[in-house]
Order: sequence, then C-alpha cells, then structure tokens
Amino acid sequence: MCGIAGYTGPEVDGLLGRMVDAIRHRGPDGDGVYATNGVHLGHTRLAIVDPEGGAQPMVREDGRFVVTYNGEIYNYEALRERIEAKGRRFATTCDTELLPLGYAAFGRDFFSKLIGIFAFALYDTLEDRLFLVRDHFGIKPLYYTELPDGLAFSSCARAVALHPATDRSLNGNAVRDFLQFRYVPDGSHFFAGIRTLPPGSYLEAASNEPPRIVNYWRPARRNGQQAWSSEEWVERTETLLDDAIGLQLRADVPVGLFLSGGVDSSTIATFAARHSRYPMRAFTFSMRDDEDEVASARQIADWVGAAHTAVDADNAEDYRGLYDAIACMDLPVGDAIILPTYQLCEAASQDLKVVLTGEGADEIFGGYVHFGAFKKLARLRKALPFADQLAPLVRLAPLPLLDRFFDYQASLGDQGRVKLSRMIASLHDDRAIYRLASSVIDDRDIVDAANLGAPPASDGMDLSLAGAMLETVETWLPYQILNKMDQLSMAHGLEARVPFLDPRLYEHMAGAPDELILANGENKVLLRRVLKRQGGNWNRPKLAFHVPMEKRYRSALQRLCRDWLSSEQIRKHGILKESFVQENLRYLEREDFLASKRLVTMASLHMWLDAHGTAH
Repeated sequence: MCGIAGYTGPEVDGLLGRMVDAIRHRGPDGDGVYATNGVHLGHTRLAIVDPEGGAQPMVREDGRFVVTYNGEIYNYEALRERIEAKGRRFATTCDTELLPLGYAAFGRDFFSKLIGIFAFALYDTLEDRLFLVRDHFGIKPLYYTELPDGLAFSSCARAVALHPATDRSLNGNAVRDFLQFRYVPDGSHFFAGIRTLPPGSYLEAASNEPPRIVNYWRPARRNGQQAWSSEEWVERTETLLDDAIGLQLRADVPVGLFLSGGVDSSTIATFAARHSRYPMRAFTFSMRDDEDEVASARQIADWVGAAHTAVDADNAEDYRGLYDAIACMDLPVGDAIILPTYQLCEAASQDLKVVLTGEGADEIFGGYVHFGAFKKLARLRKALPFADQLAPLVRLAPLPLLDRFFDYQASLGDQGRVKLSRMIASLHDDRAIYRLASSVIDDRDIVDAANLGAPPASDGMDLSLAGAMLETVETWLPYQILNKMDQLSMAHGLEARVPFLDPRLYEHMAGAPDELILANGENKVLLRRVLKRQGGNWNRPKLAFHVPMEKRYRSALQRLCRDWLSSEQIRKHGILKESFVQENLRYLEREDFLASKRLVTMASLHMWLDAHGTAH
C-alpha cells in the first residue's frame, strides 16, 4: 500500500516535496516524484508485491503513460493475460504496471474491470490528459481540489491543503453533519475547497476542458429476485467468498487478520486458512469487560491454526491517546472506538504489513441493528396507523421496558427515550425517522448545540430493507467505516484489506431474497449458513464493538471534556454552544448513553481542528 499526491498547473517551489512528506506514513519503503507539462506526481511506497520492481511514479509505453498508484489489484493475473493478448508486454510482476498497460489496451473501459482497493492518477502525456480513479466502494481515499489553473490531489487531504490556492476556510455544512452523524456523509470536507472523489468513479482532466467526473460503477439496489434454492445460494456464496478471500492473500509478505469472535471475521479466518502461503497471525482487541471477545477469538484462531495475539489498551481508563488517533485522520469519526482501533493497528504493524478485516459484511449481508428496527417500525405503522399519537407515552415508559426493544449493549438512557418518542411521533415520515435514527444530535437539537444554523431540507428516504441497505453502502460504508479503517491502519504503515467488498459478491447478494438477509430475528442469515457449512461458530449473536464511555470510561470522558470542551476551547473555535455542552455533561453524570456519544463527537471536533487548523 502506498500514498499518492500531485497537482497540475504552474510549479510551486518545493510543493511536491512537501506533499510527499505529508503522505510518507502511508509508504515508508520508498518515494519518487515526476514532473512534465505542468503535471507534478509524487508517491510513497509500502512494498507488498514485487518489492524490487514496483518503484513509482511508473513510466511506460516509451514515456507516454505515467502512473502513481495506491492499492492492490486482486485480479491482476487474469487481467494481465488479457492485456498481453492485446500485444502489451510487462517488465515486472507488480500490479502497478497493469494500470498504464491496461489503459493502453482498453481505454477508459479498463477501470471497471479492476477488482481491488485502489486510488491512482494516470497521466497520458500524448493527449495531455489526467485521470484520477477510485475503487468501487471507496476503500482507498482520494481527495482533490479544483484550482484556478488546475487540480491538486492526494491520498491525504492534508497534502492537498498544502497547495497555496486550496480554500482552507471552514465548511460549516460539513461540520454540522459531523456533529449530527459523527462523520461527514457526502464526500465534502471540513476545508471548504477539498472534496473526496466518489467511490466507483474517475475524474478526467484535459487541456482546455473542464474536469468531469464519471461513474464507472454504482452499487445496484437489491431486488431479491434470484430464485435459487437455499442450498444453491449457500454453495454459490461459498464459492465467491473462497475466491475473494483467496485473491486478497496475494502478497510477497505475510498477511494477518483482525479477529473478533463474530461471524464476519470467523468466515474470513476459515477461508483464509485454506489459501495462506505463510503462517497466519490473528489480532484481537481486549476490552476486559463482559463483552470481551478474546476467548472466542482465540478459540477460532486455534481452530484455523493461526497464532493469536490479544491487544490490551495501555492504561485503558485513560483516553487522552484519542487525540493522536483523531489527529492522524484526514477527516475524523466521532466514535470512541477510534482509539482501540488505532492501538490494534499499531500492534499488528509491529509484525505485519497486511491484515484482512471484516468491514463490509454488515452492509452486504444485512448485519446492522437498524435494518431490523426499520422493519419493526413498518409493521407498527401498518398494524397501528395511529401509533404516532402514542409518542408522549414513550417519555413516561420505564427505561428497562424500552431497553428490551433497544438491541444494543447499553441502556437507551433519558435522552435516548426522548429520541425514541420523536421517532414514534414521526412514524409516517421516513426521512425524519432515518435522520433521528442515524444522528446523535438531531435536527431539532443541532441549533441549540452549535452556531451553524439548521440543516437544509433533505430528500426523502426509503426505509425498506433494499433502500436502507443501499443508503448504508453509499454513505456510512465509504465515509465512516472505510475512512476510519484506512486512516488508522495507514497511520502505522499497515494495509487493511476487506474481502467482503468484492464487487462480484455485492452484485451476487443484490439478488438474494430478504429471508436470506433477515429472518426470525436473525441477521446475516446467508453468511451464517455458509459458516455453519464450514463448521464455524455460525449462531453467535452480533455484538457491536461498544466502548462504554457512559459507564466504565465515564471518568476518562469527563477528563477528556475538561481538556477539549472547556470554556476556553469553545470560545477559541466558536462553533459549539457551552450551554449544550454543560447539559450533556450533566446527563453523563447519570450515565446517559446518548450524552456520551455527543460529548465524544464534540471533543473529537476540537481535537481535529487543533491538529489541522482552518483559515478563517
């Protein structure tokens, strides 16, 4: 895995070198630069395949094509055969070379043929044409800004921000979205001039032409219309998983895995054990609480023959290390899970350059709690069309009663009870329900929380299973889940591969009937049946990786708030309202779940702004 950076337009003295320095953590094994015709390309390398032959930027076809590339192409061997059949000749075994030669052979259509994790810039010197290309799901980041006389781009937004023409003023809409949803869901950035290239797309820029963005792939909406038998569904899914996981073990270095006790990582471990050329290593984070997964993970590791390492947080009650984890990110995620994930990646990076992780399984196989919750709300709406009139009674209901319907490892809490009441009151407004369910600060409260105004009206929302799953793949997956894993792993020079996010597997699952997604209170039905057939622990209930900041780590969160949500910090940044912060600190005293989520998010915002700054 690597880092890329570059810009087009007049040369800025020393800029390319500074941009390369800003991405050096992504590729500690080497670097390179290239410049011609006002196109400036930089690269840092984490050598995983063909360590001797993959130096970049790579120039091919007698100097016509130049590429700087971050990623891995898993169907490299099959594509190489097709390219060679077109008369192109390879000089290395590195997948980087696939990109210029593939484009030379197939043109723009080549981008959709790639299966992998990638973000790259490809320059055609003959046509003076630059392509920025990002993988199907947005696994690898690619930030860019349009300049008066060109573009700047990189794996890291902080490198793009180094260009003197980048608009670094604060994007209030992005900050408001972050405070509400704990991430920025639309590809924008806290810096007004910076955007993320959408997943499954390429940006094309040529002389005397405005840049254009083209989608070469978009996730299909589930139709559930493939009428195979249950057994055939299991067999076909098993075959695809086996191939996807086997392809992602392609490397000239050992590949490890992050292992919980759950269905997702157990499935990866089971299939990976068949294909790995090296002794397998597995890493699990230990929370040392009732939900700790180390024992289950070790049992799975023993079953597949992997050496197992449990990673304990150093002084887990002290969350001051959260600053380092937030500061390393180009866009923060307001979740306490950031710190244990950062520490897990750091521990794995001491022994490995590559790990397999389970991201994407919940989105593709239907693992999220809200998928089932939306189905319950739909049944309630149908059975009791006037149920919205009962909303005031929810505020009076005992919390233990409501917690029976709150499928999580924490109590709903007083503020959560208010949120649930608002959801019931909005029973016939799918857009309102979705925004209430996915936010920690909802549309009604955000004006009391921050000096950012009310959010604009948003489009309608489809809360059917197909609609909710598609929305999750298009927003939550690239901009929260994948952003988080890439940034925290690459901060330590560790490549995180995500076998469930193979576009072939996604398109296969789009045809699965609903009863193979959710049935009788069970989620990920088809994936569980695949694992059952392999002899794995298929019936283990899904446990969200919840960091109990409202209980066990409450004192740590209070210390964090004293540092990052003080009156001085609030005045310094001028975004949050102190009365709202204080109100949530009082709720935290009562171990309120939602208050802890809000406070972590607000503190994370101040941490990131202190680390990266904005121009006002």
